[in-house]
Amino acid sequence: MVGRFYLDLHPRDGKYKHAAQFTLQSGQAGKRLPEAALICNFPRPGSLLEHSEVVTFFHEFGHLLHHLLGGRTRWAGISGVRTEWDFVEAPSQMLEEWCWDASVLQRFARHVETGEPIPADAVARMRAADEFGKGLRVRQQMFYAATSLAFHDRDPAGLDTTRLSAELQERYTPFRHVDGTYFQESFGHLEGYSAIYYTYMWSLVIAKDLFTVFRREGVLDPKPASRYRRAILEPGGSAKAADLVRSFLGRDYDFRAYEEWLNAG
Repeated sequence: MVGRFYLDLHPRDGKYKHAAQFTLQSGQAGKRLPEAALICNFPRPGSLLEHSEVVTFFHEFGHLLHHLLGGRTRWAGISGVRTEWDFVEAPSQMLEEWCWDASVLQRFARHVETGEPIPADAVARMRAADEFGKGLRVRQQMFYAATSLAFHDRDPAGLDTTRLSAELQERYTPFRHVDGTYFQESFGHLEGYSAIYYTYMWSLVIAKDLFTVFRREGVLDPKPASRYRRAILEPGGSAKAADLVRSFLGRDYDFRAYEEWLNAG
């Protein structure tokens, strides 16, 4: 027995509106099993999932695996996803890569009428379409990261968040601020992530590097998967993330895979 998890996948009145993995109980070796809930808002059974919803499911399931498989540490306080914040998204972002592999999708993605598996050339076209506007998406993420930091690196007395947000938007993106709009008022991550929204893009750098092993050895090969489980997921927060990554890659992580991803397409 590794742990327990609960699926709450469909919307209802009063429910949390997004998708997330929530810890119900942290695991501790020899004492208690980890438990978690996967909360999503997918279409009701019998409806079709969009590919983006499949990606969301894989992402949140990456957090779930980290929580469950890392739930046998000596101390509950370092169990599972309790790693450095700028690493915690890396395992879930890496698992998204499986959603773009035809051999993986063909195991479950089938034509609603004929039952035929999704064609590999369709997956290739989907990947090409996803490349469109990638540079803009990255710059938008940099704007979010800069905003979360800038709101917290100065004296709040007299801080005009609207003016500062407008300046940052025009610095980091090609889109001009529209008077009378207040992006920061709907930037929900300011509550949970405070000054460190950069976590998402920094974790992506590490995730792209981790995936080089699977890209080389095979996304369905159990050998790299077992090494990854032992080196990255099972230790939880019992060691520094940089050391965990080094033990898996055999070297320090770097920007090469991320740069290759930026330049692709």
